[in-house]
Amino acid sequence: MTSKDEEISMKCIEIVRGIQRKAAVASEAHGISLEDAAIGSVYAAFDIAQRFKGDPYAGIEWLRTGIDVIERQLLTRETKQ
Repeated sequence: MTSKDEEISMKCIEIVRGIQRKAAVASEAHGISLEDAAIGSVYAAFDIAQRFKGDPYAGIEWLRTGIDVIERQLLTRETKQ
């Protein structure tokens, strides 16, 4: 989270996720496969992470950490059900 206020940060994250999902739908409408849209999104996430961290390798590590967090959230939700 970048904001000291977690609620604000979560809202910002959801806005960006929504933009990305809309971009995927728009891409699909132009004949782009969801696989290619997902790959393009991964590269775009890398571009953003690299800019954020200032180094390509640090950007990759930051993305790995993010994926680990998402995986833990999914596993936690599954075990609570």
